[in-house]
Amino acid sequence: MKASRGYAMVLCAALMWGSIGIFVNSLAAMGLSSVSIAGLRLLSGAILLMPVLMVMGARGVRTPAGEKRSAFSLFKAMPRTLLACFLVGVVGLAMANLFYYISMGEVGMSTASVLLYTSPVFGVALGKILYGEAVTGAKLLSVLLNITGCVLAVTNGDLTKVTFSVLGVGSGILAGFLGALLAVFSKMATERMHPLAVTFYGFVFGGLVMGALSFPWIDVRAAVSPQMIGLLLAFGLIPTALAYIFYMNGLSMGVEASKVPVVASFETVATVLVGILLYAEDSGPVKVLGICLVLLSIFVMNMSAEKLRQSSLAAHLAEAIRFNGHEWRQEKMADYNALANSGDWQTWIAPR
Repeated sequence: MKASRGYAMVLCAALMWGSIGIFVNSLAAMGLSSVSIAGLRLLSGAILLMPVLMVMGARGVRTPAGEKRSAFSLFKAMPRTLLACFLVGVVGLAMANLFYYISMGEVGMSTASVLLYTSPVFGVALGKILYGEAVTGAKLLSVLLNITGCVLAVTNGDLTKVTFSVLGVGSGILAGFLGALLAVFSKMATERMHPLAVTFYGFVFGGLVMGALSFPWIDVRAAVSPQMIGLLLAFGLIPTALAYIFYMNGLSMGVEASKVPVVASFETVATVLVGILLYAEDSGPVKVLGICLVLLSIFVMNMSAEKLRQSSLAAHLAEAIRFNGHEWRQEKMADYNALANSGDWQTWIAPR
């Protein structure tokens, strides 16, 4: 049950991540570059989380018995834990974003998005190697459904938009791999530290790296306005601080690292729906099919084979497979003839 709540939290985080495009489009229209936006997102998220952690520390959250409460108690970390937080921020957040942007620049957004959704494949492999998580038929089926659904939802079935470049393809696949590592490093860090503290340090390390690469202060100074500040704060709050609070808390609830990328891919569904509802992007049966496949992959990933065999869905499916139309017609005709021979014409005509 605890793991189920964890997956539900990851799903909530993915739903919030689906709103990223709204903020990115608005900030880009004000003159900020994609890399600058990514750096400012993480840093603003860290700024918003800091007072929350201080209040929690002052109230004694995770303070050992007999130890004095302190507003900075949740910020304390052993070097090993801090290293895991560093990997969360630099590898799982900053580098994953950087390679994703490189891929977009080389092969376009559609192709880069498709390559990014190789993340569940790496998630299953890393879960097996690092945590000994079983590679089941349900997981493999879920990954196949997930990738197919993401590709259809993003491209709308038009694969002619998919382009090739060694650098672009390599960067996109690497972004997917680093995205899977985010779940692994986050799971390691949350085992030793409060999830919100892990999120804070991840934002700080990732934001500083992205800031050093993009130096966004020039863009901000040229376009600063009350509207921009409000957007940055909302960007740092909704799809950043709140989303990662749900994500990190979910990872601390005994979930399997191999399953997290599949559940988190619900972000694709949310992003596509935002594009359709707010930006009048094309919709059609292929996109709907892709969304349904992503949802089905999440269901399959979190349904054990034993539960699936015992479910009413499996029973109905087995019944449908065994169904014989000829025998059914013969059986119904025999019933009707028996009713007709009974002499009760009202009883006979009712089922007809």
